[in-house]
Amino acid sequence: MIFGYTGTPGSGKTYEAVVLILQNLSKGRVVFTNINGLEKPECREAIKAVCGLSELAITRQLQILEPDQIEDFWMHVIPGAMIVIDEVQKYFSSRDWQMEKNKRFGYWASTHRHHGFDVVLITQNAERVDAAVRSLWEWNYVFRKVNFFGGAVQRKYLCYSFAGDEAHGMPLKKEVKTYNPKIFLCYKSYVSDDIEEMNIKKHVNVLKHPVFFAIPIVLGLTLYLVFFKSSFATGDLFGNKKIIDDYQAKQQQQTSKAAPTTTTPLPDAVSVHAPTITRQTDSSGRTLFTNRTASHEKTSS
Repeated sequence: MIFGYTGTPGSGKTYEAVVLILQNLSKGRVVFTNINGLEKPECREAIKAVCGLSELAITRQLQILEPDQIEDFWMHVIPGAMIVIDEVQKYFSSRDWQMEKNKRFGYWASTHRHHGFDVVLITQNAERVDAAVRSLWEWNYVFRKVNFFGGAVQRKYLCYSFAGDEAHGMPLKKEVKTYNPKIFLCYKSYVSDDIEEMNIKKHVNVLKHPVFFAIPIVLGLTLYLVFFKSSFATGDLFGNKKIIDDYQAKQQQQTSKAAPTTTTPLPDAVSVHAPTITRQTDSSGRTLFTNRTASHEKTSS
């Protein structure tokens, strides 16, 4: 079968292809590929460790296609092998559909099933691959990187599954996958300067800028000053109430100094009473009105 792996640089498409290669190597299958770096000594050692292969086994199973072999790679492979071609649009572009190499590739692709081949074609854009070959794809896996939420999702990538060579619309399946750091050790993207895959080349993420760590501190300090150290907390937004209170207190203090008041207690011998008018009748029957109290009359008599 023929599969398409589509995605922008750093989306996980090469990583996913390497995972597939390692799985097939572990099963004893021969793999032909042009993925850069698999032939490096440090990468070969990592592959041997991950797949549990001996030096003899990896030499027999992992075959690296040279650049001049890609345009007729089917002439250099053996039946039953897995074939993984990276950046396939560079060799079989849709712009070169009239060229003989594209026609030969299209013919071979139409008969590859008879020899037990599985083919993975990696590209940044499926539409850039020759239409005759693209029409034979069983599945097109479109990969997307996830790096806009910071460290929480930094090790994730998306995989959309489309039937045939489709790359748009509603996918038949959507998966969120996780990078395994051990896989990066197995190909050049881990040891080169032009690394693209996540967890190796660090994408710029504004959420990790130091200014975002200072924002909560500044916000907390501002709220403290506003609600606990300013007149806003008392409801006096502009401080007028405090000014008026201070002025009134000062005025009262000045008045108290200018006219002090004292209270002199009354002597105990003086009795305080309110005079009252009473009606009296004398012995001759006359009616008299007087304001003298009974105690005063008694004293006079």
